[in-house]
Amino acid sequence: MSRLADAILTGGYADGAAPMLDLQYGGQNGYAPNLVEWVSNQSYVRRNLVCLLVEAPRGFQFMQDPQFWVRALKSMVERHARSIEGFARGLEVATAETPVSGGGEMQQDPTNVTRARSNPSFTFVDKYGRPIQTFIEEWVTNLIMDPDSKVPNIATLDGVRPQDLLADMYSATMLFFEPDPSFTSIAKAWLTTNMYPKMTGDIIGKRDLTSDGETSEFTVDFTGVSQSTLGVRAFAQRLLDGMNITNANPYLQPAFMDRIEPDVDGLANGIGYREQAEELGATAVLRP
Repeated sequence: MSRLADAILTGGYADGAAPMLDLQYGGQNGYAPNLVEWVSNQSYVRRNLVCLLVEAPRGFQFMQDPQFWVRALKSMVERHARSIEGFARGLEVATAETPVSGGGEMQQDPTNVTRARSNPSFTFVDKYGRPIQTFIEEWVTNLIMDPDSKVPNIATLDGVRPQDLLADMYSATMLFFEPDPSFTSIAKAWLTTNMYPKMTGDIIGKRDLTSDGETSEFTVDFTGVSQSTLGVRAFAQRLLDGMNITNANPYLQPAFMDRIEPDVDGLANGIGYREQAEELGATAVLRP
């Protein structure tokens, strides 16, 4: 069966967006289904957000080894987060009601339109030694405020110290986008600035000899001011286009080990599979 020739919408509200189906086709809930248009009935399946660090807190430049702080933040938000939530951009129309006659019907007129606010949150499972939670704790106490002194500890550094504490000193800017299924177009995108952690997550200790040990899973809420426009999608599209994923097939990656370790190979002493086969070949009684 051939694909409907004009299944993908062009022009109009489709400009600048990821490929989308034309609503004129594909409806299967009328008088009877029309399977000629079955491809145009395919559902939208939401994909996972991709996070890209756009700008790190300027205060990191005053810390010892600034590159480490920037690299650690980039890795933490782009590769260590188990889940990212809180992004929204739905519209809501407020209305005023006016009675229509006396039968109880109401005429509703629009009075305002608002956009849902994004409230970013990251969920992490901390690694050995608690590097993620420690990094967040250091971010807060060094760049925002120490809980005891009420002064950011960056102000106590010996040598060059910052002369202001404007928001760019302690906050980051990140781009979040949802790619389409082909990973070639942008379905949704948010550019969020003034991002800094509102908490470290629970840091607790306990003793219970009858229970199993526990991993440290915690959620960190971030502040943020988000923009989600055609311009943001264009920015995200430019970055996506710049990602070269040619041959980036996980199945094609090399084996994570390329040799038998010397302490295993050197002490085999004829007890292994390969050694047994080699010994058998070396001691074989050959026909005359």
